[in-house]
Amino acid sequence: MPAKPTLSVVLPTYNCSPLMERHLTSMAEWADLADEIIVVDSRSTDGTLELIRERLRHPNVRIIERDRGLYESWNEGIAATTGDWIYISTAGDLIGEAHLRRLMHEGARSGADVVVSPQRFVTEAGEPYLGADYTNADIHGLLAGRGVVALSPAAVCYFAFKKSKPNALLGSWASDLFRGDFLRARPLPIEYGTHGDTAWTLRYSAEMQLCLVPLAGASFCIHKKESRAAETDLRQVLHRLFMEESKFVRGEHKGRLTAEHCSLRLLAEDTRAAAMRRRELWRGAPLCPRNRWAWLPTTLGYIYLRLRLDLAQSSMERKLCDEIRQLT
Repeated sequence: MPAKPTLSVVLPTYNCSPLMERHLTSMAEWADLADEIIVVDSRSTDGTLELIRERLRHPNVRIIERDRGLYESWNEGIAATTGDWIYISTAGDLIGEAHLRRLMHEGARSGADVVVSPQRFVTEAGEPYLGADYTNADIHGLLAGRGVVALSPAAVCYFAFKKSKPNALLGSWASDLFRGDFLRARPLPIEYGTHGDTAWTLRYSAEMQLCLVPLAGASFCIHKKESRAAETDLRQVLHRLFMEESKFVRGEHKGRLTAEHCSLRLLAEDTRAAAMRRRELWRGAPLCPRNRWAWLPTTLGYIYLRLRLDLAQSSMERKLCDEIRQLT
């Protein structure tokens, strides 16, 4: 009889004591599923760690204290795990016991590297979030009604890059489950600020077997950010993220992707670069006549690339959906 799969839980924290009371209460309902819990605290000063020491009851808890660094903390906690599966329990984001069991079951059954599910959005008080600015990844709607779906790396790569932000393919990691060996071998990028999870999804999409569970059983807490980057800065970070990770995938995973996939990636890079150049010309300060004259041919070039990309994506998506349809 095969051994029961083991589960490691990583709990990264920093000055989140207002969220931890409800978080630890929720964890207590399913903590017995975990074989180990790794707490990584970035030297909290608001009593977060003291609350965890007092309230977190589990026979195998390890606490790591380290300097600040969002994904550096995640990586250190992940590296310390030993389980067959890893669940990232981010502060304020809750999951039910039945759903966590469901993710483990479907992951084992499908042989997936990552198991993803949609999430509910809540406020810091735990009430449903009614704003329209947070949504689940488009793929949940696209494949609605098909039940649990397994996606090949080629399909994962396509859908991950098609809409990397907002509502990235994996959504909140608190509604997902990761195969331990797969995640431990692939640290999260730290060079994109708060978007390392999106970058990770893109970087490893071409080698990722993904299982899509259509049921929501976890919540994502919408809370105030410590700082909010300017819109232009955010756009530049996401542009750099997309371009660098797209080039990485084309270079590192050329043997995994068909010529059609590689051509699509290159076309997407050219289209995005044209869009950024067009925006820079229009919003340049000052908006001089030289920029105005350059903007028109750049815009026409962008429209041409955009139409080509739309046609290529439609063709690719039809093929992938046919492939998925045959497997479900």
